[in-house]
Amino acid sequence: MARKRLNTAIMLSVVAGLIHLWFMPEHFREWWGYGSFFLVTAIAQIGYGAVLFHAARRPAIILGIVGNLFVVGLYVLSRTIGVPLLGPHAGHVEALGVLDLTATLAEIGVVIALALLWRSPAARRR
Repeated sequence: MARKRLNTAIMLSVVAGLIHLWFMPEHFREWWGYGSFFLVTAIAQIGYGAVLFHAARRPAIILGIVGNLFVVGLYVLSRTIGVPLLGPHAGHVEALGVLDLTATLAEIGVVIALALLWRSPAARRR
């Protein structure tokens, strides 16, 4: 069961990262800061999948939970209150899209899989 949760977290993290990578050029055209955020997020999410594959230790699990909750939080803010603080779209509420919602659902899935993995006896032994 722990292996299945781990594989799910890896797969969903890579999916979210690939979606961020897909939208990165569009965001660079809007503003370098938005593009950079998408690039860093994509690298982090895809790289995180590799980290989990090789070393799914408790600190890595906690980092994944916190990092993905941060990205989900930014998404929720940008779709309800507006883009936080910086850039030409600061304060502007973004529209929902199918792929951005898919990335967010994948990130929520990562958080759930990691939380279940963190609670597992196998993770406690690590």
